[in-house]
Amino acid sequence: MSDRVELADLISSGLQAVGERVEEEIKASEAARSASVVWSLVKPEVASRLKDALGADALEVIAAAWGKARELKKYADPAKYPPDQSVVVHLGEHRVSCRVHPEIEVSFNDVPIRTLKFTLEFVAKFKSAALTIRGGAIRAVAPGSCSAQAVLKYGNVKLKEEQTPEVRFPGRLDLGEGLRIA
Repeated sequence: MSDRVELADLISSGLQAVGERVEEEIKASEAARSASVVWSLVKPEVASRLKDALGADALEVIAAAWGKARELKKYADPAKYPPDQSVVVHLGEHRVSCRVHPEIEVSFNDVPIRTLKFTLEFVAKFKSAALTIRGGAIRAVAPGSCSAQAVLKYGNVKLKEEQTPEVRFPGRLDLGEGLRIA
């Protein structure tokens, strides 16, 4: 079993129904009604392609969001924190949020028909996370306990919303060369 959790895993239960909801929205437009034959071929692929598009590791996405946090910018200063010195920063209860915008290009016989644009709003709520920072980059994450919420939208239409229970994560995730603090 892999420790990797993809963004798609957070919304995957019942993802097949997403194709149905997107179809309703597309058929509401006049131009799309004429392409109903094409849509009948495309619809079964939407869930699979969306899962592929949301293949990013959720913890890496969270770590990248931390890298942009104002509170961590001071750790990127090599005068105060030499590149060979590791600092462990303990974070109390906090939230990290991000949005990703996967797109699926629909074409028929290599003719572009439509681009399906989605938004995944992702919020992770942490208790007692610890970040190891060295050389202005987050090198490891010990998440502590965490819960997450993911909302998938097509335009302004909410397609799916999932909330995970709070989970205690043992150990830490090593990020190798790390994620630079902006």
